[in-house]
Amino acid sequence: MRGSVYSCKRNPEVTLSRSHRLTVLAQMLGDHRFSSQEEIAAALGRSGIDVTQATLSRDLRSLGVAKRAGTSGETWYELPVHSNEALDRNRQMLDLKVFVNEIKLAQNLAIVRTPPGHASAVARAIDFHDVPGLVGSVAGDDTILCVLSDNAAARRFKRHLEDLSGRTGGAQ
Repeated sequence: MRGSVYSCKRNPEVTLSRSHRLTVLAQMLGDHRFSSQEEIAAALGRSGIDVTQATLSRDLRSLGVAKRAGTSGETWYELPVHSNEALDRNRQMLDLKVFVNEIKLAQNLAIVRTPPGHASAVARAIDFHDVPGLVGSVAGDDTILCVLSDNAAARRFKRHLEDLSGRTGGAQ
């Protein structure tokens, strides 16, 4: 995986990847309005992620975050908005690249394993990725069931996710 690894302030033995930091940052920006980078850095710090101003600035640029102004002069940082949803294509690709741990096939069904708590985000990224032959997906906490139109579509889906995540296909 490309990028730096950071230690968690609350537990220095735990290392956090850049992709994890970006995921946490995107979630925070989707849930709250921050008027300064100092506020964002403090919120990340409360989550156990210490960042420098330069790193935070690069992360915001990487996510496509912009500073917006309201009619009364207040300003806040905001994720890019597509189709009335705070949905960042780069973040979706990041979810697919980083959080797909394993893909198993059973005929036209694919089971995708993720770290705990990431299945929903990965399923959403899969759904928005416009996969040929994908009928639908259902996500739990760390497992996604993907229904494909046929066995061949399932094999193509598996190869595609493995290519995105940098994993090589095993026997299946």
